[in-house]
Amino acid sequence: MTESAGERIWVWLDDPAYGPLQKIGTLSRGDRGSVRFSYEPGWLKHAHAFPLDPELDLNAGEFFPGNSNFGVFMDSCPDRWGQILMKRREAVEARDEGRRPAVLGPWEFLLGVQDCTRMGALRFSRPGEQRFLADEALSAPPVARIAELQAVALELTNKKQDDPDKIREWLKVLVAPGSSLGGARPKANLTYADGSLWIAKFPSADDDYDVALWEKLLQELAQRCGIAVPDASLMQIGNGYSTFLVRRFDRNGGKRRFFASAMTLLGHRDSDDASYLELAEFLATYGEADRIAHDLEELFTRVVFNVATANRDDHLRNHGFIRSPAGWRLSPAFDMNPSFRKKEHVLSLDLYSRQPEMDVVLSTAGFYRLENSRAREIIVKVRAVVGEWQSHARTLGLSRQACAEAEHLFCTVH
Repeated sequence: MTESAGERIWVWLDDPAYGPLQKIGTLSRGDRGSVRFSYEPGWLKHAHAFPLDPELDLNAGEFFPGNSNFGVFMDSCPDRWGQILMKRREAVEARDEGRRPAVLGPWEFLLGVQDCTRMGALRFSRPGEQRFLADEALSAPPVARIAELQAVALELTNKKQDDPDKIREWLKVLVAPGSSLGGARPKANLTYADGSLWIAKFPSADDDYDVALWEKLLQELAQRCGIAVPDASLMQIGNGYSTFLVRRFDRNGGKRRFFASAMTLLGHRDSDDASYLELAEFLATYGEADRIAHDLEELFTRVVFNVATANRDDHLRNHGFIRSPAGWRLSPAFDMNPSFRKKEHVLSLDLYSRQPEMDVVLSTAGFYRLENSRAREIIVKVRAVVGEWQSHARTLGLSRQACAEAEHLFCTVH
């Protein structure tokens, strides 16, 4: 499970927008764990070369991160759920081998994500080897196995379960489908009959409401507001809560697309304060020229929507961008859920306020290159769509009581 110090890993870009699969750099770890990166000369000469990360200018030489690793490679690491699975697998393997569990860090997490399901278009290999890391079999099982995967995920979220033999068997089923998509909820990648890659987000043993159903509701409302979202569906497995299935937007058929989180591209860390206006500034500066106006208006619409639906867990890892040769564009919206416990947004709506106040959002219209009249039109439209939320919720299967208990979340805009 663990990797020795003093390693080098080749970094590859596998996005057809930039031509055939190509080696673009080398990521190294020193004897004391320090990480460094250098570009491949061929990438620096590429007609559409772009910096992978704000800390990685397009220059020769070695770069060292300000943190444990560069943000763009952290985006390729497993999410919190994936890290939990990797740690539990290491604990089981250590027990079987009669040793102490190794401490897993960013390097081990990076190399532990399955290549088939790794987020975005970066791939990794050891020097001279013809296979990518990691390449376990069945890393994206068919959707027909979803019931088995959900049952295993539910057991692994049960904190009272400590039978090592059972855990070992469950991990064999679930670790390979691990993903680098963000979040702590149990999930797995699945392959549909047409070959498309989807994420199944399962109920957790700790859930006290149907999280998936609420996420599907916000996904449908967002789409009606003109916000780009991936295809998604609900599945009821057994008598428990629903499972939310969402198509991977970083794949186009069998091809990969380069994705980076807003956390990475804005050069922030998890503990930093940040604002929606930083996202707008990034798009205005580095966006794909023909799409800047469109994406800025959609970003403003997303802010309005998040306020109107209490989607307050809106941190920078819940926003992202897709790279094209012409620049960056907004990725489809993802991980949208009403916050039953958060009273403030994670991101500031302007430079200071995290309170869910529509007047504050309106005051920022100029940062999105919008006239006040157009901004007001967007707010009116979003309010009208969200105003029908209970009808959509009831159609999805939410009870009247559940709707009544959540009504205040959709009525706190000013």
